[in-house]
This record gives sequence, C-alpha cells and structure tokens, in this order.
Amino acid sequence: MNGIREAAGDVAPWYDTITLDEVLEKFEAIGAHAVWAKYLVRNNNSKNQIYVAPNVNKLAFLPMGHPVYTPGKSQKPGLNKSKRTRELVRIPLNWTWIDEDGEEYAAPKTAFSYYPQYPEVRLSGMLSGCPAAPSKLFNIEHQGHDEGRILFLGVVGNPDSSDAHIAAIATGKDAPASQEVLGAEEFMPGTLFAVPFSSSVEEIERDSKEHIGKADEFSVLSNALEHIVGYPIIPWRLRNDGTREDPYRSPNAPGLTLEAELGVGENAIPGPDFDIWELKAYKVDDFQKPFSSHRITLFTPQPDFGVITDIGQSAFVETYGHINEKYASRGIERYDFTTKDFNGIGQDDPNAALDLRVFGMDGNSYSMSGSVSLVDRITGVIVAGWSFTKLLGHWQKKHDRAAYIPYCTFGSKEDYCVEYGPNVLLGMGTDFGMFLNAFQEGEIVFDPAFHIKRREDGGWETKSRSQFRIALGNLDSIYESVKEVSVEAR
Repeated sequence: MNGIREAAGDVAPWYDTITLDEVLEKFEAIGAHAVWAKYLVRNNNSKNQIYVAPNVNKLAFLPMGHPVYTPGKSQKPGLNKSKRTRELVRIPLNWTWIDEDGEEYAAPKTAFSYYPQYPEVRLSGMLSGCPAAPSKLFNIEHQGHDEGRILFLGVVGNPDSSDAHIAAIATGKDAPASQEVLGAEEFMPGTLFAVPFSSSVEEIERDSKEHIGKADEFSVLSNALEHIVGYPIIPWRLRNDGTREDPYRSPNAPGLTLEAELGVGENAIPGPDFDIWELKAYKVDDFQKPFSSHRITLFTPQPDFGVITDIGQSAFVETYGHINEKYASRGIERYDFTTKDFNGIGQDDPNAALDLRVFGMDGNSYSMSGSVSLVDRITGVIVAGWSFTKLLGHWQKKHDRAAYIPYCTFGSKEDYCVEYGPNVLLGMGTDFGMFLNAFQEGEIVFDPAFHIKRREDGGWETKSRSQFRIALGNLDSIYESVKEVSVEAR
C-alpha cells in the first residue's frame, strides 16, 4: 500500500529516527486536538495486553465505543480460595496507525479490556489486521522487549461523535521523540502524559516550571474563574469554528456561557473542559443559602431491556404511570411516570406497582452481568432495566476531575443575565464501583420524567428522561475526594 515502507539495509526505520516535532506535525496534519504519550515497559509487546489505567474514568478524554460484557471463564492461578472470576468488559476503539507518510490505516480489532474485579484497563488488538501497524516495535523477536518505547495517542474529532477516533504513533526507545518525552520534567512512566503542541522538550519543561509553586491543581481554573464570578453576563456560546452566538438563550445556555467565558468551544476539544477539569454549572436561587440538598443530574440513559423495550414508552407509561390531574382538569389526557409510581431503594409502599432493585451486587463487589431494574411486584417481571454495561457506557464519559459551579439568573425568561457564584465544589477520583455503591445506598436516585400526552390525531406525544441524580451533599459517595473552594472575583 502507498506509504507503507520498510527500512532497507542499515537504514534505521522512521519510527527510530523521528523527532517529537515531527510526531506532533503528523498529528496536527490529521486534525488531532491533543496528544498523550504512554511509556512502554518490557512486557508491553504483542504477547501481552498493555496496562493503561486502573479504571475507564481515567480515560474519559478518549472516544470509546459501547461496552460489551463477557462472563468470567477462568480463574488466575492462586485465586482458588477466593473464587474470583475474571470478568471482562470489552470496549471497542476506533483506532488508526499513522505511517511514515502521514497516512492513516485502521486497526479494526483494537479495544480496551476492562477487568472490573481488579480493577484495571488494558489495551489489546491494536496490531491485528492493520498493514501499517508498527509490528516490529512490539514483536519480542525484534524490539518488543525494549523499555522506553513511547506510544503516542492523538484524538481526532469530538469524543461524543460517532466519527471520532484515536490515531497512534509508536517510537523506538532511542528515537529522538522518545528521548525528548522521557526528558520532560513532568513525565511519569505509569500514566498517560499530555504532550502539548508546543512540541519541543524545552517548551514542555518551561510549561512545567511555570506550574511549580502553585497552591494546588485547582489554581489554573481558579485564576480563570476570578475574572468571571460575581459579574452579570449576557449568555452566549462559542461555536466550534471560533465564531460566537450572542446573545444565546436556551436551557443549556448557562453551561455553554461558562465554557465560552473560559475559551472553550462546545466541547470541541476532547478531554476535560478546562485544564484538567470537567465543568458542571448548576442553578441556585441564592448564593448565600446552603445548597447541599440541591440535586444535579449525572446522566440520562434509556433502559436497554425489559418490557418497555417490547411495548414502547407510551404503553409503559399508560400501564405503570398515573393520570396528571392538572392536565385532566383542563380536558387534556396526560399520563406521567415519576418517583411516585415505584418504590425506590429502601422504600416499601404496598400500593406501588413496581420496585426499583439492583441485581449483581454483593456488598461492595459487583458482577458486570448485573442491572438496575424496575420489577413488577406481582409478576416479578423486569419492566424496565439498565444493564451495568449500559450504565458503564455513560459513566465512562465522566471525567476523573469535576468542578461544580453555581449560577443564578436575573431577568425574564426571554431576556436574562447569568451570574456565577464563588463557592466551587471539586470532585476528584471516581470509578464505576463508586457509582453502583452510591446507588445501592440511596445516595444516587432514579428520578424519571416520563410523560405521554394525547394529540389531536389520537396518538401520543411522548417525553422520556431517565434521570440519575445526586444531591451535592452526597458527592463524596462518588468521588474519592470532595472539597469546597472559594474564588475571589477580581
């Protein structure tokens, strides 16, 4: 194929001579927005999967496919006493290798292998079926045992879009690109290292030294927020192409305005929204009042199995919901399905037709074959279920660092300003097990907003929103660390 060449004679292959500038130029040429580097150790070769992270949330800046569960088939030697099975969740990746000429070639079998019982995430399949894969760098008969090789990953496109993909380049241990990364002051072998497009190692080291002495990892965002909090702002948004829509008023305007004020264009760039942080704006009525009981929505996945997938939402809501008396008084036929129509975790109302249950958990451990399900109390049939793989597919997009920033609005619905408050909540470190434990303990709640309304033609107008929500005061159940910091307006 064009562009795929092998070195001849004593000429070193391109991946052993390429510089960091040249690596970044190749990524920039295909439209990558950010680049990460992974240090490869001796056992990172074609015979072994490559360890990349302890859980998928550490990789939320990468585009990932929908998780697929594989039941445990074997046990590791020495684990007979504990009976720990080796469950596997395979997360497919849209992956390409960049060749010497800058062309991309798909590696269709690439995936993350997530082992939740350990937990750990490993990379596999990236050499199979791709003519441009740097096989000699991973073959144990060649360079597969060389410590100090570097695997570069670049993300092309918005991670939430279907055409987003990971492009990769691997370099030999003696390649200038590898040596430049290894010489960077901030480089740590065990993690994915963000490589700035300010290419050279001197610039990487300078950027690193500029951060030395700062109070903590929040300082970069804090400095930016100081110019925003406490001031009325007319809502606007920054489009991906750099243009702005001003004013911009819609339900998501406060969140987009916050990102726009920080120079972020609608999550066009993969990874955290700003610096290392995912930004979460939430509405309050008064900055002075405690808001620990204020609930925020984590995600809204639709059920992926159960009766509802067979009969449809309209029949589900009509069967298990209730008549909306407010609309009925106006002669409008509408049914709602809300928390009043089922028993939540720890509730036991004998008049409720459904129970919300968690299957597949045993204390703090869980099996990926489990689910969160609404169960008919009489028949025991699951009428709506969310498999753990379905929920993981949404939770894996949650970044490991999140900043929750309050806002108020002033004015009319059609003409208002937004103001951001000074007290910011920081959540740091999360994984899927923490989500499940918090749900089982009732700290995350299922708060559906389903309704159907009769149209003039006799059919149903439907709305479906499967909200999983949490009170701000319970954030410590889904993060390893939560703290409140105050930002002073400049």
